Amino acid sequence: MDESIADEIKRLKEEISRQKETIADIGTLVKRDIDRDFPPDFRELSEKELDAEMGDRLTFLNDDIDPRPDPGAITSHRKILGKPIVLLKRLVMKIAGVYTNTLLEKQRRFNEQLVAFHLASFIRFRANEKKIREIEEKIKAVEEDREFLLERLDKLDKSDKLNDER
Repeated sequence: MDESIADEIKRLKEEISRQKETIADIGTLVKRDIDRDFPPDFRELSEKELDAEMGDRLTFLNDDIDPRPDPGAITSHRKILGKPIVLLKRLVMKIAGVYTNTLLEKQRRFNEQLVAFHLASFIRFRANEKKIREIEEKIKAVEEDREFLLERLDKLDKSDKLNDER
């Protein structure tokens, strides 16, 4: 790749990084998270960036394996009506749980298998990359040997021709 193109790509990545920091600062200013995320173009990421992105996504999937709601997460900000509302919500969740627990457990098992599959695929991908690098090194060595042998053969042919002419 042309060095000027590589420099321009590097400059653009740095600019994007600065803009992401600015966006994070905006979130601090408005005192809440910004609910828009701009997904990266995976084709544009370096190997290291892609590894980090895959690791982050796999961690996210692993953290959210269980889709069942947490009863402790039900809260209320109301002072007087808060406790009865929370109690009612928990009661509704318990009654609905009788119908949804089977489905959500099935989903949890599916999620667990999916995360394990992705992890195994990632590990296999890394092993295949290593094998490809080893094969490429062997091919390079064979090509170098071939060039060397062709040069030697060419020298032998030339020396034979000289000997024949004498």
